[in-house]
Amino acid sequence: MSDRVAAVVAFVFVGLMLLVLLWPTAANGKRLLRKWEVPDPAEPQVQDAVRYLKRRRLLYPWLYPAIGYFTPLGSGNGDLVATVLVGTLLAELLALRPPRHARREATLAPRELRGIASRYVLLTYVVLVVAAAVYHVVNRDWMAAGVLGLSAVAVAVIIWAAVARPASGDHVVDMALRTRSVHVSAGLGAAVAGVSVAGWPGFIGILAWVAMANTKPPAATIVR
Repeated sequence: MSDRVAAVVAFVFVGLMLLVLLWPTAANGKRLLRKWEVPDPAEPQVQDAVRYLKRRRLLYPWLYPAIGYFTPLGSGNGDLVATVLVGTLLAELLALRPPRHARREATLAPRELRGIASRYVLLTYVVLVVAAAVYHVVNRDWMAAGVLGLSAVAVAVIIWAAVARPASGDHVVDMALRTRSVHVSAGLGAAVAGVSVAGWPGFIGILAWVAMANTKPPAATIVR
């Protein structure tokens, strides 16, 4: 029990350190928007981006110790999958609800996934998940298949919420951040798929995550 408590304390410390290092600032918000095709963002747009980051990163110090307590610590890929799935994906999901005081701008056309996310990102994600699922079924690794299924459900819910949630703040920023949520969560799901298979597929999954998280939005996404 003492080892588990020590590990949880370590998770809290690491989480707090990450929060300090990753604390969102105006410079972070501006960099984020420029990365997602919003050049020369105005101050209100930067504030929207900073708020978006805070809603996610403030959860990290509290989720890490909870995950460390309720999962078998030191179990290699199992811990990594639990941390990524329950931590990062849950943080993304809980952060999708816009604050009550946010400005809202209505859009005339309904939002669709194809107008928000890159089809290459979605297709790559599906291919990797299906390939990993086939591998686990062939090898009768039902535990890994179950974890993969849970991650797929979580990614699907995040993608649905990114499309369906009410508009929040500046329209250009809102659409850019919706795309970011879809691409990052799909990349995260691809990483889980790769890590769930022992050996080099884990490395492929991590590379897919990085590539998807840095894929620019479709041309139709950002309408100025």
